[in-house]
Amino acid sequence: MEDPAARPLDDGSTKVTLTQNRSRIITIRTAESSTPGDADGEIVSHVGIECVTQDSATEADASRTNWTTIVRVVTDLSSVHVWVENRVETDDLSLRVQVGRPRLVDDLLSIPGRPHLAGSGLFTEVQPILADEVAALTELLQSPTRALPVIVCSEPGGDHDDRWTIWAERIARRAGGIATVITLDSGAVTAFRRALGDLAVWGGGVRVYTPTPVVDPTDGWRHRYTPGHLMASREDAMVDRIVYVVAQMSTRRRVPDEFLGFTTTAPAEAAPGASAGFVSEDEQERERIHWETLLEQQVAETNASERELAQKIGHLDRIRLALEEQGLHELFWGTQHETGAEIPDEVQDTSTAVFAAQMYLTDRLLVHDDAPRELDGIDTCPQAYSWGNKTWRGFRALAAYAEERSNGFRGSFWDWCTEGRPFAWPANTKHLSMTESETVQNSAKLSRTRVLPVSTEVDPSAKILMLSHLKISEGGGDLAPRVYFYDDTGGNSGKVHVGFVGPHHLMPNTKS
Repeated sequence: MEDPAARPLDDGSTKVTLTQNRSRIITIRTAESSTPGDADGEIVSHVGIECVTQDSATEADASRTNWTTIVRVVTDLSSVHVWVENRVETDDLSLRVQVGRPRLVDDLLSIPGRPHLAGSGLFTEVQPILADEVAALTELLQSPTRALPVIVCSEPGGDHDDRWTIWAERIARRAGGIATVITLDSGAVTAFRRALGDLAVWGGGVRVYTPTPVVDPTDGWRHRYTPGHLMASREDAMVDRIVYVVAQMSTRRRVPDEFLGFTTTAPAEAAPGASAGFVSEDEQERERIHWETLLEQQVAETNASERELAQKIGHLDRIRLALEEQGLHELFWGTQHETGAEIPDEVQDTSTAVFAAQMYLTDRLLVHDDAPRELDGIDTCPQAYSWGNKTWRGFRALAAYAEERSNGFRGSFWDWCTEGRPFAWPANTKHLSMTESETVQNSAKLSRTRVLPVSTEVDPSAKILMLSHLKISEGGGDLAPRVYFYDDTGGNSGKVHVGFVGPHHLMPNTKS
């Protein structure tokens, strides 16, 4: 409730005690700026105010977690522009943050008017679309002026409990304001699929359409699709992933010119605590170096993937030519697509990779039930699909290696990979380590984390030291997945055993 005795805060910073162990610093700044108008030579003046609230613990907080909300309001006397930004900074890299719109956004969008972002209206509620309205939805998705992602939730076929409408409401509750959430009933699903073909969504699935015209059938990869069976079996994780996808898009949005008055570095004479919301030149330089390093890592990984893809394509083409020369071309083209009865070519995320390994690869690879650890963050990050399929590829490599060991191969997994066998994993230190450093092995604290669950067929204690591991990603920081395994192909089980699949930070080393 508004306090009638409260007075407006002046420019500068004010510290407020919230509870016994939490405090808030409120920083107010007013600014003026000018931007070119629509007419030649026209200059439009903007007047605005910025409020930065930074919450932190007043007592000893080892994680040093700070929560910041930035609100900027600018007017040119004909319209009002509002910018709301949430930030969290912490030393606790395992901290799980549930992304969702702040209550302030609900208050702002409830003000009478027609709030919009560029060419897209802003909604916080689910927008149901009927069959006769699908043409309008298709036009919206194909519009080059659409500025927001559109999340389309489809009704499942057959008998169901209407849970799919709850999925849509949960997504809208957290993503309203940065995406539009739409539901399609069964009739609308049929019409939508008729209009967009494979770019549509059906069977209880949910699709995130990025703000780019949806016209090219080969662009399906741009619009992330979550199948209905995953929504039903892993609802919380899938809702998180969908919200994180659109939240990531919102953080890459260019700051509109109307807010240029607030994008400069804070004055040196600003009051203590006024740095909240501002970035110093030193911080900018550190950020630049950090992102350049990540870019270099990503370019290196992409180049390696391109080289490997080129080699695989060449290999496939040589197989095709050899089969055609023998009149067996139907063997090549007849196996181009999955039939649904064999091992899948791809998975949706790392958790799905674990499930697939436990379903299809158990003859040669055993992923222990306790091996998956803290996969929610991995499954919902922007790299979820890429990391999931790299993990799946790693599982298939381990299984293929175990199969060849049973057929007489006498080398190690590294040796097998260096020979370039089918399904081989990259044999280099960026992607594979067959042991840990002496420092890790000689540290009781660090080596203890590598004592992992295993079948009693390997060790009666159901635990064993695992040092060999797949590095799913060189980048990605402490969230990047690792797969620890034990090679028992020469032992009682004749299999490879996986005892850990999870984020890097759970396997600390001397650099952690």
